[in-house]
Amino acid sequence: SESMAHHPLTQFVESILALKRYRFRQEDLINLLRTGLYTDLSQADIDAFEQYIRYLGINGLPAFQQTFTKSHHGKFNLERLNALRLRILTPLETLFANRKQKAENLLKKWNVFLKEGAVTNQLQDLTATMEAVEQERQVEVWKAFCHVLEQFATVFAGSQVNLEDFLALLHSGMSLSQYRTIPATVGTVLVQSYDLIAPLTADFVYAIGLTQDNLPKIAQNTSLLTDEERQNLNQTTEEGAQLQIASSENLKKNRYTMLSLVNSARKQLVLSAPSLFNESESKESIYLQELVHFGFSRKEKRMNHKGLSKEDIGSYHSLLSSLVAYHQQGEMSETEQDLTFIKVLARVMGKKLDQQGLENPALPSSPSSKPLAKDTLQALYPADKEFYLSTSGLTEFYRNQYSYFLRYVLGLQEELRLRPDARSHGNFLHRIFERALQLPDEDSFDQRLEQAIQETSQEREFEAIYQENLEAQFTKEVLLDVARTTGHILRHNPAIETIKEEANFGGKEQAFIQLDNGRSVFVRGKVDRIDRLKADGAIGVVDYKSSLTQFQFPHFFNGLNSQLPTYLAALKREGEQNFFGAMYLEMAEPVQSLMAVKSLAGAVVEASKSMKYQGLFLEKESSHLGEFYNKNKANQLTNEEFQLLLDYNAHLYKKAAEKILAGQFAINPYTENGRSIAPYVQQHQAITGFEANYHLGQARFLEKLDLADGKRLVGEKLKQAWFEKIREELNR
Repeated sequence: SESMAHHPLTQFVESILALKRYRFRQEDLINLLRTGLYTDLSQADIDAFEQYIRYLGINGLPAFQQTFTKSHHGKFNLERLNALRLRILTPLETLFANRKQKAENLLKKWNVFLKEGAVTNQLQDLTATMEAVEQERQVEVWKAFCHVLEQFATVFAGSQVNLEDFLALLHSGMSLSQYRTIPATVGTVLVQSYDLIAPLTADFVYAIGLTQDNLPKIAQNTSLLTDEERQNLNQTTEEGAQLQIASSENLKKNRYTMLSLVNSARKQLVLSAPSLFNESESKESIYLQELVHFGFSRKEKRMNHKGLSKEDIGSYHSLLSSLVAYHQQGEMSETEQDLTFIKVLARVMGKKLDQQGLENPALPSSPSSKPLAKDTLQALYPADKEFYLSTSGLTEFYRNQYSYFLRYVLGLQEELRLRPDARSHGNFLHRIFERALQLPDEDSFDQRLEQAIQETSQEREFEAIYQENLEAQFTKEVLLDVARTTGHILRHNPAIETIKEEANFGGKEQAFIQLDNGRSVFVRGKVDRIDRLKADGAIGVVDYKSSLTQFQFPHFFNGLNSQLPTYLAALKREGEQNFFGAMYLEMAEPVQSLMAVKSLAGAVVEASKSMKYQGLFLEKESSHLGEFYNKNKANQLTNEEFQLLLDYNAHLYKKAAEKILAGQFAINPYTENGRSIAPYVQQHQAITGFEANYHLGQARFLEKLDLADGKRLVGEKLKQAWFEKIREELNR
């Protein structure tokens, strides 16, 4: 016998119960569709529907009843999705509309639902391709399912039952039920439970393991009342209010089981009991002793110990069956201990194979990748077409080369979500500032900012996101506070004027770098804002950030912070020669701990210190910059340092482009401390199989300064040390 608890039919009932009980949660509907028993939809249809409702993030029946209208710029086929929505919802709506009614009527409605939901047809289609053994198992499952419904009909005949109680009882009955497993051809059958024996099962039945432990089963009374106390209570209470006595009830059941066993064979029946079971002596069932008293003959068989060989102790078939049993057990219950054992075993076997010069792709000792084939490279990067490398792509490549391959070569994308996220927040704030700075100067900056907020909030894209629910509306209010706070920097900065917003740069007109083989590499992108100093017309680029971001020389040297130098290099190639810097502007409300300041005025002063442009500034232009620029010596560059910065940035692009065009993508996430990998660096662990605990040796260790023990550089000295290292790298 096997439990019904893990069968898809039980999961089907459980999902419907959850939909009813928890008011149509999205996850419950997805679980229902994943059972493969509800509706006759193809797997492609189910996947498309799941992807779309996850994109919408909807919950509750009213939300699902509304027509789907958001296509994300035509990415989703709304006509197809609405047809799927109706096919999925219609049977469920009809079922959930039922109120409390008689059990007989409820069962009829349930039967109609099974037909409209194509459950019976799906079961037939699924079993049609199975082998004979599996088909018979599914027949037994259906019998057990029907038996639970029959019991419900018997117990609640004439009673009023609501749908949720019916589903809860049905799920409970199915979870506790077991179904018989009948082999197609009778060989050696291991009987796990004699409670499920039926008369006239087969022509020949060989029943083994008939010990006192198995037949009859001794009921265990685990309640607070003993059988004697239950008997005394039954004698003093009225009829119809009796307590069950486990031993008495079990006696009747065991007699019925024995009668079924005796009549289980149509032609011949053999009953067997071992003298030793699990290396301990076992008692013969009292029912077998009764049969002997009735005159049936008993044959005792003993093992010939003199002729034993190793083949008698173990066999190929028994070993194979044990392995299969362990494998099936692992599928049914994957405990943390089992998974750890399997992982360690795979690593040990992988190392053993490596030592012998063998390889098993299923058991890699360490994750590795292979270079792309020449014809693949020719299709991806034909010689007669431009090769583009963005600054975000460059950063991804130096974070982990294989991540670049997944995102920019294979085109792996994150699941779309309509709910507001960091990207939509950034776009919303960008649009507000872009519009505010483009409005005429006749009005004050505050008036222009409020007008920009109002117009941006009414844009269809943002209105759909930030009016979806109360949580989204609250998020929008927080963002508007951020916009007004950040506007403080733009409002009081008379030294500069904004000349461009969302300015595109790069393209095929001007190559960014030239490789040694003559191949050109092009860079294109978009700058959030370009400012100009009123004093001498020097140009500066601004990039908006939703969190505090600073330019760090260690990250730049290792290819992880090339955004600002790339902007400057691209504008220089377009003809600009006079720059005052490149900087980040944090779009966030400053948070100041009141415990760290003596007064509220002090808190305002400390908060204003964080509201500054962070980045790189030309030393010769720093005198023209006001208080809103963090222009300490560590952030100021001479003309020579500025050119070194651009040259090394081009060097980073060149190294990355050569490896990409050669099709080489190593699995090498970088480690900053030499002990662990940051989560945002190792986002594709499920694909690569890279585990920091075991594969840290193939991670990319960041280049650091060669300092004497205990020596620590800060400020301008730290900057000079990194520029010296940059010079060494460029002169190699």
